[in-house]
Amino acid sequence: MDLKKFIADLAAGYRKLTGYEAGRKAGHDAGRAEGYEAGQKAGHDAGRAEGYEAGQKAGHDAGRAEGFEAGRKAGHDEAMTPLEPPPSPEP
Repeated sequence: MDLKKFIADLAAGYRKLTGYEAGRKAGHDAGRAEGYEAGQKAGHDAGRAEGYEAGQKAGHDAGRAEGFEAGRKAGHDEAMTPLEPPPSPEP
């Protein structure tokens, strides 16, 4: 066995004994989970904001269309109202 390999094996055994590898893996896993949750929340928030804007635009468009229809109906009703007959001439 060469000296470098022996020292590397010895260091690896020491890390295992002290729990260094387990702690490093736990920290790595926690960091990944935290990153995943942060990404998931950011995606959720962006989706809600996008949905809110889409809903707001749909409501605005529906309100405009409804107002247009109401205005058209009012104009039509007014146009269909018979005119008052002219006043009769006095004898």
